Amino acid sequence: MLKWIEIDGKIISSNVRAIGTKLEKGVKFMAVVKANGYGHGAAEVSRLALAAGADLLGVMNASEGAELRKAGIKADIMLLAPSLKEEIGEIAAHKLIPTADSADFLAALNKKGRNLRFNLDVDTGLKRWGIKPSELGAWLDRIGKLGNLKFYSFSTHIAYTPYRNMTDAYEKLKSFGRLAEKVKAGYPGVLAHAANSLVLCDFPEFQFDMARIGNLIYGIYPADVYHKKTKGPPLKGIERPWKFFAKIISVKEVKRGETFGYANEIAAVKNMRVATIAAGYSDGLTLEPQENAYKISEGSKYWGVVNGKKAPFISKSAISNTLIDITGIPEAGVGSAVSLAIRRTAASSKIPRIYR
Repeated sequence: MLKWIEIDGKIISSNVRAIGTKLEKGVKFMAVVKANGYGHGAAEVSRLALAAGADLLGVMNASEGAELRKAGIKADIMLLAPSLKEEIGEIAAHKLIPTADSADFLAALNKKGRNLRFNLDVDTGLKRWGIKPSELGAWLDRIGKLGNLKFYSFSTHIAYTPYRNMTDAYEKLKSFGRLAEKVKAGYPGVLAHAANSLVLCDFPEFQFDMARIGNLIYGIYPADVYHKKTKGPPLKGIERPWKFFAKIISVKEVKRGETFGYANEIAAVKNMRVATIAAGYSDGLTLEPQENAYKISEGSKYWGVVNGKKAPFISKSAISNTLIDITGIPEAGVGSAVSLAIRRTAASSKIPRIYR
């Protein structure tokens, strides 16, 4: 096997349990498994998260929800993006909980059958989707006339970037709380939710009735840079369960002053050992071009790791391979495994996943 991804299920389970300790009593835990569980495998992560204490699952659309049902997942599944009328058949067939911000969609859903549930989203400034806060009263009146549907939950997604708009985000969360009170006055059983991983970490007082957690499950602190400026992350015990490996398939000796690569674009400023790994941008590695001249004094923006030692990328990745500098890693050679950083959702689905 030339490249593979290792996923540690014990770490995912441990992360879910750690998150659960931060939720107030009675607050539901939605495990967000959209985009194939952030690349970790939606069905596998769903099973682990539910077994570790999550109450329900969140995906983006009906197609993702249907895939989980086909995998045997029976827990409640919410669709986090607004659904379209063309998805209603799948929603009804698989008992999914759609998000709505369209009167036409809800009217069509109401005609489909009885006891279908839905989530109503309100736009508090992100402008992705959601109803206008000023129109909430009219929406509550409209919902009261939909006899076949159950108003399950009321949500928003706060436009928050750590260290930049904390006060603004705090005020928007308070405003959402007031809107939620208005909803609950007419529909007491509706669940309010605005807390994602960022909000849970930085505004834990705004958990409301449910928290939608994605990044933290996968060991990703969404506010890493900000928390380095303070006292570190507020949630302990979170680890990353993902490791991407590719093997070295060739090693070349390059002398100082030699040029190499396409159009001889790379100039060696030292004697080098150059290795080729069996992974490139088709696997999800960066497409961003680097400086043509290889300058060891400036370091490198991207690198692999062999035996705990950094092996900087040389120039940009090709479609199926990447050059790395293993000059300072004498033990590295053909067949050595190189650990690589990669966006989990960008990793090709064709790369084998090994669950441990």
